[in-house]
Amino acid sequence: MTHYRQCSGGNRHLFSHKLKWQRRSVQSDVLSACEIQAVLADLQSNESWYYPLFLLWLSTGMRNGEIRGLTWDCIRWEEGELLVCKSLRRDGYCSGQHSWATTKTGKERVVPLTPLVLETLKKHQQKMGRLGVYEPYGLVFVAHSNHSNVYDHLLGRVWRRSLQRCGLKPRRLYAQRHSFLSHALAMANSPADLAAAAGHSTKMLLDTYAKPTGRLKMPSCQTA
Repeated sequence: MTHYRQCSGGNRHLFSHKLKWQRRSVQSDVLSACEIQAVLADLQSNESWYYPLFLLWLSTGMRNGEIRGLTWDCIRWEEGELLVCKSLRRDGYCSGQHSWATTKTGKERVVPLTPLVLETLKKHQQKMGRLGVYEPYGLVFVAHSNHSNVYDHLLGRVWRRSLQRCGLKPRRLYAQRHSFLSHALAMANSPADLAAAAGHSTKMLLDTYAKPTGRLKMPSCQTA
């Protein structure tokens, strides 16, 4: 609309109609703990090449571009963490073309990894080595068919297939981030620590990602 105003500012008919825009609720994007387990089990069985990617995604809540741009040198095996310092962003309207960029905030951050994620990534590294596509400074996740960089359209197909096999309603790819951060908050993690790991301000984290997860713990009221 800004572009139209610049080019045709004198055409009042272009701007006489008011469009109603309703903010989309992200509550439906949050998978329950049982749904996450079901999807990961399905991916491990039916999409084993992409299982490490989605396991990492659901275990860290990284942004799409950060997952695409993760390289092996950013994984700190001994410390059990990874450095998020760059992203591989979509170039224009072509989902298959990407360019390197900084993180969304322009800042680096460190994200802890669970033993399961570390073990899975190590096995994925060995698998890539056997196929001859592993490079110490190369991408951690590549397409199964041609070993080029992954992109949202490809991952979206894998994600939708898994949800369908599990009998779950469709969700956006960004459900990975919403699910992780909502569950991490429900597990009583410090909002400040979680915001630092997610690359957000604490206010943004609470306003956007504090969604119901089914993990509510009721206080116990006992009489003397």
